[in-house]
Amino acid sequence: MRRAAESDPRYPGILFLFLGTAAEGETFFARHWPTARAVADPAQRLYRGFGLTHGSMVRLFGPSVWTAALRAAVKGNGVGRPSGDVLTMPGFVLVEDTRILWRHPLRHIGDHPNFSHISQIA
Repeated sequence: MRRAAESDPRYPGILFLFLGTAAEGETFFARHWPTARAVADPAQRLYRGFGLTHGSMVRLFGPSVWTAALRAAVKGNGVGRPSGDVLTMPGFVLVEDTRILWRHPLRHIGDHPNFSHISQIA
């Protein structure tokens, strides 16, 4: 997502929502994307508003997850320290004003949309 946002001037502004505390978010984003905008949502008010809920066992631990974990490990990525409600599935939402233009709730925890196509939706 960062590469897509930095390479395309039409890319919509990004705001991350995360389930940890504000302090945890500051530590994480200072390391991974210092200029990112982010909001802590430990009570899951915004998550629920966007329809993001707990995942099933398959969505959290199924074969697709293990395949994605292996792919991430080969790239040098691992699992970080858990924060917030680890059973809540993440997702991506494109919002303009008060309208949701696009949603991508993750099919499993290793799922990712094609971030380069998001600028074509906005």
